[in-house]
Amino acid sequence: MIYFFLISVVLLLAALAANLIIKKAPRAMAVAVACCASLAAVSLAGLLFERLLGDQAEFLRPWAFLLLILPLAVFLAQTVFRGAFARRIAYPLTHLMVEQASLRVLLTRWLPITLYMLALVLMVIALARPVRVDRTVLPPTEGIDIMLVMDVSASMQKQDFYPNRFVAAQQTAARFISKRFNDRIGLVAFAKEAMLQAPLTLDHEALQEYIATLYLGVVDPNYTAIGDALGVAANHLKDSKAKSKIVILLTDGDSNAGTIAPQLAAKAAAAYGIRVYTVGTASAPGDGLYSSAEDEINEGLMMEIANVTGGKFYRAKNEAELTKIYDTINELEKTEFAPSSTIDRSDFYQPFLLLALGCLVAAFILEKLFFIKVP
Repeated sequence: MIYFFLISVVLLLAALAANLIIKKAPRAMAVAVACCASLAAVSLAGLLFERLLGDQAEFLRPWAFLLLILPLAVFLAQTVFRGAFARRIAYPLTHLMVEQASLRVLLTRWLPITLYMLALVLMVIALARPVRVDRTVLPPTEGIDIMLVMDVSASMQKQDFYPNRFVAAQQTAARFISKRFNDRIGLVAFAKEAMLQAPLTLDHEALQEYIATLYLGVVDPNYTAIGDALGVAANHLKDSKAKSKIVILLTDGDSNAGTIAPQLAAKAAAAYGIRVYTVGTASAPGDGLYSSAEDEINEGLMMEIANVTGGKFYRAKNEAELTKIYDTINELEKTEFAPSSTIDRSDFYQPFLLLALGCLVAAFILEKLFFIKVP
């Protein structure tokens, strides 16, 4: 549009220059100048439209704007260049006539023609079919479905992580969720029993609230049922149509409760194509003031679950390592996302037609009843 505007300005300047040089055919020169000025006005209006509205509106038939040349050319020819079209007759004693410039005279001369031209312009705009454009970005149809399985047993309150294991796990999981914009994520909490806290969802804001309100003791905290927790997560992932299904199982202990053996749950998850990343959150014995006297995590079991399902086992000895582990998983499980969107267009040419009709009716009434001109 910017190029069209520049070209129209060049044509207008050329027409004005020609009008100054060429003294013949004044009517033709007046029409040429009027048409070039109309082109410049139309292109300027289109340029302003693009700059102001951007991609929120568009015209389905922009070629119709070429018709604006006609009303604009007629308007300019009847106003600015009116002398080139009028026949002049010399009357005697015209120097004695007093020029009247009252408000009524000005309105009689300009208002009806302005309203007629405005009605034509509005009709052309309606013919160009303006539409409102609403673009909605769509999430990927085949992303990654993730179940976060979090240990809420009593041992998670130990302070070898800052401020303790459970709060460090909460904060790290929240940061992980904030980086997975296009994936469905769910939450399972477990201790002696396993409970689904949040199903797979794209509403990550709500999921963050679930994690923030999670607390130790939401289930009996005296035992750790790793097999049951993995079984609940796998059961909610098995029917997923996502291209990748993963479980991030975080615990600080060994399985000592539940009705499903962890090895059996891992095989069931593998059968459904679910990959399990196991994360142990406990410092090594003797590492610090709050470390346990003996290793609490059954690394052999965690490795077995990960290997059976095609995942990996990670050991975090402090909150910094836990953050790094989640970042590593985030990099390993990248979602290939090609942005797509739906475009909804709704017509709004009707207001322009109503305004055009109003201008025509007003011009007719004013011309025939109020601003009557005597030849």
